[in-house]
Amino acid sequence: MVLIEKVLVSSEILESHFSCNIFECRGMCCCEGQGGAPLESDEIEFLEKIIPEVSRYMRESSIKSIRNKGPWVRNIFGGIETPLAEDGWCVYAVETNGVVRCSIEIAWQKKEIDFRKPISCHLYPVRIRKFGFFEVLIYEHWDICRCNSDEGSPFLYEFVSEALKRKYGDDFLDKLDALSRNSKRHRC
Repeated sequence: MVLIEKVLVSSEILESHFSCNIFECRGMCCCEGQGGAPLESDEIEFLEKIIPEVSRYMRESSIKSIRNKGPWVRNIFGGIETPLAEDGWCVYAVETNGVVRCSIEIAWQKKEIDFRKPISCHLYPVRIRKFGFFEVLIYEHWDICRCNSDEGSPFLYEFVSEALKRKYGDDFLDKLDALSRNSKRHRC
């Protein structure tokens, strides 16, 4: 683990190679699991605001679920997350050409909204765990995730660099990059 400001970063994030193979896994990370995607408190307002634009890309069962539960829910631990539709999929998940995608991101790509998707989804497979004043970034290994983890793939922190920059800023990403370069030098 390395500490940058108030964020502990698992060494695995700096040393593991990773790139998503969406055509092999078909986006199942949006369809499996015990709960929805974790949400930051400031994301609630965005979700409530964008439902009209995003709903045109959503499945009917998801729209029904949002009508009943709202665009976010509290989990049993008191955290907030995206709701699940009746079939267990994230309500924002939609299948297009055999691949599950995020309806929020679809609307963002079409420039209909300015919110890309929840940061936890953008960072995946990196997860944020909160411990008091600290946040811990870990690599969440999941058997349904089909990824390229060979030497030709980027390091995990590079794969999620856009999301890390969005969450923590350029300076944080520069520090991670420097730590990774130092780590590689010491392994040679």
